[in-house]
Amino acid sequence: MMGRKRSEMLKSFVLTLLAVFIMFIILFPVYYIFTVSISSKSTLATTELELIPKEVTLDSYREVLFGFSGDRLMEDFEGRITGKGTLQNGKLYVTDGTLIGTVKYGPFTGIKFEVPVKRATFTVNGGSGSGDFSGKVSGTIILTRINDDGTIGFGIVRNVTLTEGTVDGVKVSGQMDGYIRARNTGKAEFTALGKFVNSKFFKYLKNSLILATLTVILALIFVVPAAYAFSRLQFFGREHILYFYLMFTQVSGGLGIAGLIALYGMLVKLGLYGKLPVLAFIYAAGSVPFNTWLLKGYIDSISPDFDEAALVDGASYLQIIRHVLLPMALPGIATVAVFAFIGGWTEFILASLLLTQENQPLAVWIYSLLGGIGRGIDWSYFAAAALLFALPVFVMFILAQNYIRSGLTVGGLKE
Repeated sequence: MMGRKRSEMLKSFVLTLLAVFIMFIILFPVYYIFTVSISSKSTLATTELELIPKEVTLDSYREVLFGFSGDRLMEDFEGRITGKGTLQNGKLYVTDGTLIGTVKYGPFTGIKFEVPVKRATFTVNGGSGSGDFSGKVSGTIILTRINDDGTIGFGIVRNVTLTEGTVDGVKVSGQMDGYIRARNTGKAEFTALGKFVNSKFFKYLKNSLILATLTVILALIFVVPAAYAFSRLQFFGREHILYFYLMFTQVSGGLGIAGLIALYGMLVKLGLYGKLPVLAFIYAAGSVPFNTWLLKGYIDSISPDFDEAALVDGASYLQIIRHVLLPMALPGIATVAVFAFIGGWTEFILASLLLTQENQPLAVWIYSLLGGIGRGIDWSYFAAAALLFALPVFVMFILAQNYIRSGLTVGGLKE
């Protein structure tokens, strides 16, 4: 008896060590790319392997999340303008002044800037006089370059509206004629939120979130009714249609290039090239067969007695789906949602082919950071961007792991 227990303990110990070793092999690339992301070195193609970086820094993450790249920035602002004012013939002339503005993102301040005003002209509501001028303004600021010392390398303030101002006690309001140009002057200060919102990472992150979210919504709109129909309703070809489409999507890879060319041509002809919602619809359509099959298996595990009871009470099929199926099939639906999100989040080929650079998601941008494998790549920056790209998927799995486990287990065993 003791020998048997020792044998079982030894076997358990060996299997545990084997599981730990396999987990180490699987997770080692993730750990290594993390060490690269926090390393002060930006090289990767070396013979030296540092499992623990000698110098740890978060500069790469700061640069990815808060690095203002100098791309063209155009934002609405509110602020004040002061200077010397002269009212004459319905015009307000402002000289030797300063315009101080603030860009808001919701309730939070993103950018503060100051632009000298040598001369600005407003068309106002009459009056005459001259003296010190002060007023509230709103408008649009365009920044194309910020110098290292915080001065505005080049910027334009336009569409300025004087909402309320006074010159020598005379109240005025009106629209500014032309624009104010700033070149290597004034100053612009970004808050942490402002740097994040105007970073390249946020620009592509926004595209990815829109694309993945639309993919989930569209996929659920098609998958939930289809899975219910295949699970509960009787119609001609019910046993074969779903499996045919599922098989076709899995074995049609050889037609992939031809399909891409045809898809590209159709979207260009229809004027739909570069549209995020169109690509989300394509992603959702591609995920329908597998996710319908997966959710059908879960719905099969739910007793039809609930449907019959609802039908007796006078419920329609849509009401059954909404009030009976959705609450009971939540684990299966959550699993489908996660798979649809991952598909929309990580897909690369269609996104790079069918979207313009402005609308491309994070996956395409991260690939563009490589620029051809070589020693000139900032690997720390690339590693930080790649880990941040993977973070939302990881968080989704953590939050929905119980639903996913239940959805996959029941859906895979019940037939």
